[in-house]
Amino acid sequence: MKKNKWMITLYLNAVKWRLISYIIAFLVIFIPIFIVAVTDNGFSSFYGKTFIALAFIFIIIGKVLTTLKKTIDDGAMHWTGIGSIIGLLIVLLWDVLR
Repeated sequence: MKKNKWMITLYLNAVKWRLISYIIAFLVIFIPIFIVAVTDNGFSSFYGKTFIALAFIFIIIGKVLTTLKKTIDDGAMHWTGIGSIIGLLIVLLWDVLR
C-alpha cells in the first residue's frame, strides 16, 4: 500500500492524539480519587458515573486511533482492535443505561 502525504500526517496525528487521549482518561479517573482521598468528602453517584463514562470515552478514542495507526502500518484491518472497541462501547452503554 502506497503511503502518501495525507496518510503520513494522519499517522503522526494519530500517535499524538492517542497518547493525549489515554492521559486524559487517566487524569479523569485519578483526579477525583485524589480529591476524595484528601478531603474525605465523596462525590454523588451521578458524578461518579459521569467520570467513569468520560474516561471510557477517552479510552475508546485512544483505541480507535491505535487501530487506525495499526491499519495504516500494515495495510490490513485489525479485528482484535475493533472487537475491543465494540466491547468497550457495550460496557459504556451498559454503565450509562444502568
